[in-house]
Amino acid sequence: MHSKPLTKIQQDWLDHVNQATKKNLSMSAYAKQNNLALKAFYNARSSLMQKGILPSISRNHLVPLAQSLTSNPSVTTSCRITLCNGVIIELADVGISDLLNSANQL
Repeated sequence: MHSKPLTKIQQDWLDHVNQATKKNLSMSAYAKQNNLALKAFYNARSSLMQKGILPSISRNHLVPLAQSLTSNPSVTTSCRITLCNGVIIELADVGISDLLNSANQL
């Protein structure tokens, strides 16, 4: 893990990451609500992961998908998909059926 104490800036970014997680918000939604530059937010999170302060994203977080909503395929939802390479895909107002079919092909 890390041995040096965090700088004030690193601690501020860590606090933002933790708040977004606590509030169950995507990074883009949290950044928008708090007037943060999204790219800087992602860069800070990546830097904190590289330093061992935050856990890195791994393949263990992937789960199989199954479609169970057959009665109303026109229902829409928003979602956030985090890929093992750190890429985050966020979708809003997408049909659940389309979402699950597309995600199943990743």
